[in-house]
Amino acid sequence: MLQKANRLRSDASFQRVYQYKKSLANRYLVCYQYPRTDEGPTRIGFSISKKVGKAHTRNYLKRVLGEVSRLHLDRIPRGYDIIIIVRQPAAQLAYDGLEKHYLSLLKKGGLYDAPSKSGT
Repeated sequence: MLQKANRLRSDASFQRVYQYKKSLANRYLVCYQYPRTDEGPTRIGFSISKKVGKAHTRNYLKRVLGEVSRLHLDRIPRGYDIIIIVRQPAAQLAYDGLEKHYLSLLKKGGLYDAPSKSGT
């Protein structure tokens, strides 16, 4: 679960991010981002419509995306407010699929610094 400081919760905060109108999307998720002027912690909020599924499905998606966010938070730059909107097809994905599409969306927006692959 994300720490309280990393959660975007208030309606006013959500509206500020939506009004900034910078978004990216793929088939499963939509990402709105807002660069704040302060260098505080990045805050992430989730929006999941009732069209996606029943309550247990929406809660599952929120828990999975929150955990993925928590695990990768150190690679997301500070000072952003991010909203993730879940689309209907995402309800069919397992953890690995949600993680893959979520991180690819953040990379697309320049909000995720993927670990370099060292080796060969």
